[in-house]
Amino acid sequence: MSSSLLIARFDPTLTYLASSVQALDVHQVKVQSLISSQDSINASINLGKNQKISNLQWVSANKLSLIALCLTNGTIALYSPVSNSIVAELECPSSLQVTDFHFSEATQTGWSADIGGNIYEWDMQTNQLLSKTALFDLLELAESVSRLSSVSYNREPHLLVATQNVYLIHPRTHTVVKSFHAHVSPIHSLFPVRGLPDVFVTAAENDRFVNIYSISQGSTKAVLVAEASTEHVALARHDAKGSILAAVTESGVVEVFKDPLTFESNGPTSTPDKSKKKRRQQSKNAQSRHSDATLKFSRPDGEVSNPDDETLHINAVAASNSVLHVTWLENASVSYFDALPWHNDAGFAFEGFQKLAKSKQKIRATAHSTDGHDVAAPKLYQEHHTVITEGNAFQEDVDEDEDEETLAEKMNKLSEQSRQMESRNKKKLKRHTPGSLAVVLSQVLKNNDNSMLDEAVLVNRDPTIVRNTIARLDPSLAVVFLDRLAERLTRNQARSEQLYFWIKWVIVIHGSVLASIPNISNKLTSLHSILTKKADTLPRLLELQGRLSLLQSQNTLKKEILNGSVAGENEEGEEEVEYIEELDDAEHAGLISDEDDEMMEMDGEDDYENSDEELMEDEQENDMTDGEA
Repeated sequence: MSSSLLIARFDPTLTYLASSVQALDVHQVKVQSLISSQDSINASINLGKNQKISNLQWVSANKLSLIALCLTNGTIALYSPVSNSIVAELECPSSLQVTDFHFSEATQTGWSADIGGNIYEWDMQTNQLLSKTALFDLLELAESVSRLSSVSYNREPHLLVATQNVYLIHPRTHTVVKSFHAHVSPIHSLFPVRGLPDVFVTAAENDRFVNIYSISQGSTKAVLVAEASTEHVALARHDAKGSILAAVTESGVVEVFKDPLTFESNGPTSTPDKSKKKRRQQSKNAQSRHSDATLKFSRPDGEVSNPDDETLHINAVAASNSVLHVTWLENASVSYFDALPWHNDAGFAFEGFQKLAKSKQKIRATAHSTDGHDVAAPKLYQEHHTVITEGNAFQEDVDEDEDEETLAEKMNKLSEQSRQMESRNKKKLKRHTPGSLAVVLSQVLKNNDNSMLDEAVLVNRDPTIVRNTIARLDPSLAVVFLDRLAERLTRNQARSEQLYFWIKWVIVIHGSVLASIPNISNKLTSLHSILTKKADTLPRLLELQGRLSLLQSQNTLKKEILNGSVAGENEEGEEEVEYIEELDDAEHAGLISDEDDEMMEMDGEDDYENSDEELMEDEQENDMTDGEA
């Protein structure tokens, strides 16, 4: 049966269940009490649209019961079910998806891991980063860390780091003390055994095997084989009744193993064996066992109406020293619980295949926010009654009305509506000044009033008012404002020119503050993606502009040639130059020196003067001859 449940975890005291569910387009965290009659906490909180949960773990730090929400954006949100609020946020420098968070009682610090193989240590009182360890610096191959835990080894706290394998790491020296070859897929369960600090258990995705290891011997002590791939594993010990290990498989049933820690009787595990050959032999001789009992939850025979009723899929399992706790979903949204004693006076309570009939529970709201339902609502929402259809389910009815109008009529109607809206907005703008508009903008962002933001703020087009309003805006609200602008750009591309003007002045005026905010790229992911898509078209537009400019220049030149303007300009602009080939060749050959040039110039001048004197003498002689005649 499909459900919206993502992750479910019991708290260490087995009092509450924390679950992450998909609620429309956001992730929701819900905390429910296992027993409704006790002083219960039934709380839920919705995360932001960009905050997606990858894992959640219970944390008992500073005498508070918190839930560490591991997010895909590299943040760890510490959620308090009592106050129903996020009390702190730990931001990893890598900004990679956080895979696990573990609070170590030995070091009294928190440890987180991401998909990049980075391990961070956090001070849970000040929420400050203390240290960082990169797994690829310690190993030859880079591996993604999936789970973390802590144990005491040689009277010192050590970290158990799980990938497909398990590594024992000293947290202070940042060295790998031991390695355990575990599985071929990422490990989803890693925990030490209470009362036996030398023993820990692992289980992996798409793997039927549950391995039990001894740290001191560095070998596998037992291998438990399930009928299908395991999803959740729980283990508990009783001093007199033995131990139990329960594994929820992908088929939704619970397979139970009796006394999985019987290898303790083989001898003490405190003396390490340094021989590799002996360790390999011990691994080969590790006990391999199948489950002793299989628990299948289903409806009674008279209530089976569909295949989902034949098997109630168990979502999480936990065990105490006397009781086995399981949970499943009713109506695909509400968690229900059952507690099964796993031992009695006769001994072990489970044997062979057992079918446990659970009648369909009648959902009844006992508080205003129990199970996400409102008590005042006349009818509770049941997801299995919902019919999912395509988004164009009502397209036929809409088309019948819209076919009566032509495209031109629709465009005219839209333009008329936009003019009316603009005229109304202009009337409203007359009452706003930059100071008052900045106050309105701040109140709108704090109260998340989207309608007021559109009607009173973003309709302003005066550059001076926009610039002065942004200058008066609190810099802490700049990120929120950019996020709101990105949402409007996504919904309405026609307003992009107006919204870009607001974005421009926010970045210009508050750019230095934005640059100092850590992980600002993650907080403005939507705006970055929108602007990136817009910027991708810029090279093509520039290329087109260059081609158009080239064509325009060519056409202009052709017109000038046809009109003769180019030829006319050349004739008027250039002067006639007399070219003497002999002189030019002689000059290049070096036959004429500078002195020769001067002599030629002087000769030219003398010849010119002599020719003038001769002409004057000739004229005088001619005049005298004419007189005598």
